[in-house]
Amino acid sequence: MLNAINNYVQALLDVFYPRICLYCHSNINYHCEQYICGKCRENIPFVNERHCIRCGSVLGQYSVMSEVKGCVFCRSEHLYHDSLTAIAYYDGAIKVLIHKYKYERQRFLYKAIGDFMRANKKLGELMQEIDIIVPVPLYWRKKLQRGFNQSELIAREIHRAFLTPFSVNNLIRIKNTTSQTRLSKSKRYSNVQKAFFIKNPAIMKGKRVLLVDDVLTTGLTMRECAKKLKQTGAKSIHLFVFAIAEYKN
Repeated sequence: MLNAINNYVQALLDVFYPRICLYCHSNINYHCEQYICGKCRENIPFVNERHCIRCGSVLGQYSVMSEVKGCVFCRSEHLYHDSLTAIAYYDGAIKVLIHKYKYERQRFLYKAIGDFMRANKKLGELMQEIDIIVPVPLYWRKKLQRGFNQSELIAREIHRAFLTPFSVNNLIRIKNTTSQTRLSKSKRYSNVQKAFFIKNPAIMKGKRVLLVDDVLTTGLTMRECAKKLKQTGAKSIHLFVFAIAEYKN
């Protein structure tokens, strides 16, 4: 009965306020599409096997990569995480979806992001090896201004889907950092250095951690978080991002 009422109300809303695709603005079918139309979904640049599982760099057809050492871009770098999993590249409809979710405060869009994540086989396989989920934190003032932490909502969706323990407000941001995309390469590392703190290290000791963020651009923010988690005794760190920029250097 309740579902019938909800469908009736939604049908009325669609008549007076028809839903449109976030990317191409065409009308969408409420019953089989959500926020992004079928045609735009077909053009979403999903991440395939041709990316480095450690740093996320896009690899050429004949690139050589070791699961332990990574690719030619990262094998000489000291990374604190063990793997990186991403759903799509930060482009097209995915870029618009994240921008509206994150900067236009359309919080409800985390549900659409959750749908993409639950359909991803790689995430399902990875979660079998995870003990605890940790979102990348926002500085308290920024979270207050935005009204939510976009990474925390994504992490909670993963928690709901796989029932893996979830840790929030243990890894905290103690420095109000500037967006990495606005800084020169030389200033990015100093921007995030000593920006994070773990209140109760015992929670992370010996754990296989899934560190969650919305977008990976330079990678330095997640690297600093992973460094803190490893210093407190985490057994392994696996990065998960909804979207990844193809060029992060």
